[in-house]
Amino acid sequence: MNILLSSVGRRSYLVRYFQQALGGRGLVIATNSHAHATGMLAADRAVVVPPAGSEDFIEQLLDVCRRSEVRLLCSLHDWESPFIARACNRFRQLGTKVAVSDPSVLDTCLDKYAFWEFGMREGIRVPKTALGLDSALQYIADGTLDFPLVVKPRYGQGSIAVETVFTEDELHSSFLLAKGKISRMESNGLLRSGREDLIVQEYVQGQEYGLDVVNDLNGKFAACFVKRKLAMRSGETDAAETVADPVLESFGRFIGERLIHTGMLDVDVIVDRNGPCLLEANPRFGGHYPFSHEAGADIPAALIAWAQDRDPDPAWLRVRAGVQCLKDMRLVSRS
Repeated sequence: MNILLSSVGRRSYLVRYFQQALGGRGLVIATNSHAHATGMLAADRAVVVPPAGSEDFIEQLLDVCRRSEVRLLCSLHDWESPFIARACNRFRQLGTKVAVSDPSVLDTCLDKYAFWEFGMREGIRVPKTALGLDSALQYIADGTLDFPLVVKPRYGQGSIAVETVFTEDELHSSFLLAKGKISRMESNGLLRSGREDLIVQEYVQGQEYGLDVVNDLNGKFAACFVKRKLAMRSGETDAAETVADPVLESFGRFIGERLIHTGMLDVDVIVDRNGPCLLEANPRFGGHYPFSHEAGADIPAALIAWAQDRDPDPAWLRVRAGVQCLKDMRLVSRS
């Protein structure tokens, strides 16, 4: 059974996890828009494809699946997922199952304002949020919002152009700066002219947690792993500890059952004296999944089982509490 990890980037650890899950019974193939990525070096086979949004991106991805008899495709990048989701039937016709959520789910998760609306609609606690500068100023004037505040791109990734502001002058300046950064960002296919591209949220203080909310390939909830974040770097978890927390596990289950995503959902939550507050969710393997894997989970193996219409081993859907891990840096050479 051959597996394709698209937009593999630096996620060589995911390549290894899937290789271990296959146990020599298939190949892990990686695609990326450039060859110089550690995930490409780690893969059994690597293919350079155009960036998502390019005219022939889907055609080349389909060609990789056809030539390599790929049976499971996992997208590892937010911005390419909508293109794959819209072509899902074409991949299925080749016999390739796609671990990518439906376009409606992606529209909700990749648009941070739409995700806030999802939380409000489902009765989930989310930060107070304003869309655009005029709305934020009105909310400040009527007392709905108060400083400090967080300004972030509506369709952002990582911590790009995210600013915490403490005064109205800083708010105005952060909008000017963020809009400049967004205008220079590589197009992700999500930005639409005439729409507000920045949101302003209340600053919620508390302990931050990462949740891996796992659904099967039909969108049925399977598991939720909880990690207490100990350190962050550029918007990604750098150190974390697995914890047993029934409240957050139930919180994650509710999100998974209401969102009905496919496969992995990377969820950020802050817990303060008022309980959990949902920040955002990314429908893919996130930066804090390795902490779950090192604590006993094996979602690559579970995804392979689901793709083969088998039930996964229940042990793959559990983690040991109290496992603390830190990410490291290492050099990888091409021989």
